Order: sequence, then structure tokens, then C-alpha cells
Amino acid sequence: MTTSEQSAGGATADPGAPDDTPVLWAARVLSGALLDADGSIVGGLKDIIVSPALAGQAPALRGFIVEVDRREIFVHEARIDAVDRDGVHLRGGTVDLRRFKRRAGELLVKADIVGIATPHGLVVDVGFVESPLLVGSWAIHSVAVGRGRLRRRPPDIHPWAMIAPTFVPDSVTGDLARLASMHKADAATALRSLSASRRAELTAALDASRVADLLEELPEAEQVAIIRQLDTEDAVAVLEEMEADDATDLLKEMTLADREVLLAELDDEDQLQLRSLLSYREDTAGGMMTPNAVIVGADATVAEAIARLRDTDLPPALQVRIFVADKPTAPPTGRYLGTVTLPRLLKEPPTHRVGDCIDATVPTVTPSTPELEVARLLARYDLITVAVVDNAQRLVGVVSVDDVLVRLVGPVRR
Repeated sequence: MTTSEQSAGGATADPGAPDDTPVLWAARVLSGALLDADGSIVGGLKDIIVSPALAGQAPALRGFIVEVDRREIFVHEARIDAVDRDGVHLRGGTVDLRRFKRRAGELLVKADIVGIATPHGLVVDVGFVESPLLVGSWAIHSVAVGRGRLRRRPPDIHPWAMIAPTFVPDSVTGDLARLASMHKADAATALRSLSASRRAELTAALDASRVADLLEELPEAEQVAIIRQLDTEDAVAVLEEMEADDATDLLKEMTLADREVLLAELDDEDQLQLRSLLSYREDTAGGMMTPNAVIVGADATVAEAIARLRDTDLPPALQVRIFVADKPTAPPTGRYLGTVTLPRLLKEPPTHRVGDCIDATVPTVTPSTPELEVARLLARYDLITVAVVDNAQRLVGVVSVDDVLVRLVGPVRR
């Protein structure tokens, strides 16, 4: 997220911010609107959500509450491309129109922070600066404090630390912050050590994406236990955040009745995809594969293919190889043509056709190929991914070495 805003709320400078670091002031942001990639208004900005603070750090900007057709929704900060005088601009795509549901420990800038009394006056604005550790991530840096009723007197700027003690987290918020600071594998281990009631309390308060990360590190039986403790809406949100193959493994462990309740709440495309994956035996390539891979047509340029790889949040094993097929390029695709690695793409001119770079010697598997045979093929040809092609020569999915290891070794127990 980038910004051209340097001041707001009457606070014209922030002497505590690093030199040349733009300060994103909440009052200026909330005076605008949420805009789509074409500049059209999606809705009105109502508030800014910040996540619980880790020890010694300030709360981080997590997203925005936006009013769309009298419904308050949540828009994650990762979906934001830029902030300017017109408002907050989306990167593109659609927004989730489910009603905003506040989670434990979250702070709302306008509702919870602005207006708080300090020894120096009332907080009238909150300033964010970009994190030096994570590009595109913003955290509270400053507060603007009003010194009196005279509007001509500009507010004083103070560091967030001045009012931070007012927002000391409770035990739930503290645990949430600790889980957020851990690698997902370690966080999953920590979660397993808690009582069932405490685990339910925390998972209900976590973001759906974080719960999905943690579930993928747990045995399926424990995944099911956690999902059953969530509201249906929250459980569906978690499924939508999981990798398709992991979601499939989880659904297979559930009773048919519970599975159907969740599947019925998914959109048609996701439901069709998961039902298709559920039809394959668990110990086959079809049972391990994911339909989520970077797939392009033969006429795509090298530059376009590299941009697709760069703009994906897929697991690392799926970020170093593209797959080429005739249209449609969403599984099941048209006729599968082959695959190209990222190192090969980087050696080619940007305008070169991807179809001219295909390596025809890379083997494929079928959905019915046994998991042990898939493992042997990956080892023999030194691959980290292999395409799964059906009898009609359509690409239906991809199996990565990570999928094979998890299936053959199982989740790491600590």
C-alpha cells in the first residue's frame, strides 16, 4: 500500500517520524471512500482496524471497515493498492460482502482510540508509518492530541508509546499476539498444548487466514475438532482460505452431514472444485493434488508469465514453475501442453512466447497414480511439482513435493 498523504486532522508535521517517511493520518483517510481499480466508489470508509500489539511494538493496520449498501464489511489492508486524496484504492477484483464481525483484541481507530483522554488532552487523530521490516505494512506511530478548544491551535504530536498503556491487552489478546509472532508450525504446536475451551476461544478470535494456516499444520482429526467449534460462517471462511487440497483432506475427515452443511455455504465455483477433489481416492495423485497453480496459454509472453508468478500467494513449491495449456486455463483445462520453470523464463526475452519454452521431457501423472509412485517420480526426475493430467489430456491439478511429504510422513509432532 502506498500513500501520497503527509498530514491530516490538522497535524501538519510529525517530528518523531523518520526523515522523508510519509505519515498516514486516520482523519484524512476516513474522509474519503473506498474506490475500485477503475476509480469508481465502492463504499464509504467508516473506521480503521488495528491488530493487537506485540511486546514493544505498536498495533499494526489490519484493514478497513467499509459501508456498502448499508452493510459494514471488512477490507484487508493487503487488498489496498494506494491511498490518495480521493480515498483508498483497491488492487482489483471483488470484495467480500459478508458483514464485518469484530474479533477479540481488535482496536478501531475512530471508535476506540480517537477521543481518549490523556494528560495532554484528547486524542484527535492517529498517524501510521510504513513498517521498516515489511514493505506495504503500516503500524501506528503517532497520535495528535488537542490542546484546547481553539481551532486555530494545531494539535501536538506525540509517540504512540505515550498512550499505549491505556490499551494493555487482556489474556486472550495477549495469546493472540503471541500466536501472531510465531511461525505457523510453532503456533500450531502451541495451540495443541491448550485446553479445548481455550483453543476454541482463540481460534474464534483469529483471522480466518491464520486459522487456515494453523489447521494445515495439524492432524486432520484435530482440524475437525477445531472447525466444529466455529460458527458455520467462520468455518466456511476458514475453508475458503485453505489450499484446496488441504480443505479436501479436512472435509474427508468430517461426517457426511457436517461436510454438506459447509459445502452448501460455499460459492458454486469453490463447491464444484472441492466436490471434484473429494471424488478421488486419498492415496492417489488425485487425492493429493491442488488445482491452484499458475497456468497460462501458449501465446502468453514470458513477461506475462513472470508477472503471474510474482503476483501469486501460492506455496513456494508452486511459485517456480508455470503450466501451459489450451483454453480454458482453469482446471480442468484444455489440452495440456507442458511446463516451464522460472529459471528458464528468466533467460528468455520478455516478448518471447511461453509456448516456445516448453520442456516436453517432464513427465506427468494421472489422477489414479498411487502416491508412492508419485513420490518415486518426483525423486527420480528431481522435481518439486508434477502435473496431473486426465485421460482427455486436460490438466486437472498439480502435486508438489510438500503434499507428498505430508501424506507419507504426516504432520510433524512436537
